[in-house]
Amino acid sequence: MCSAAAFAQSNSAAAGESPLILNGFKSDGCTWFPDGNYRDCCVAHDREYFAGGNWKQRWRSDKKLFQCVAAKSKFYNKFVAPVMWLGVRAFGPSWLNTKFSWGFGKKKKTCEKILTKKKIQS
Repeated sequence: MCSAAAFAQSNSAAAGESPLILNGFKSDGCTWFPDGNYRDCCVAHDREYFAGGNWKQRWRSDKKLFQCVAAKSKFYNKFVAPVMWLGVRAFGPSWLNTKFSWGFGKKKKTCEKILTKKKIQS
């Protein structure tokens, strides 16, 4: 259920709605990559990896990371995007049980409370 809410978060944020905040979420930016002009792509990707979900959600999350990085304005982004995509596909499966693998937030058991930005401001 928590993963479904987090996946909806990424879709609602793109639609201009208030983003949801996952309790306990932390991002290190672009793990194993320099934080270039695509850091925002990495943080959004980390948010989805924190929540986890099924294999289709992971595939979509990785595809969105690729598209986001490739769409950035610097010339090197077209080269960085496929390398990042291969990295997250190879080193992101949940069974690797790393601090950045798919569903890493569930492992910390911190995905119990989801708040909307509106509720936090109240």
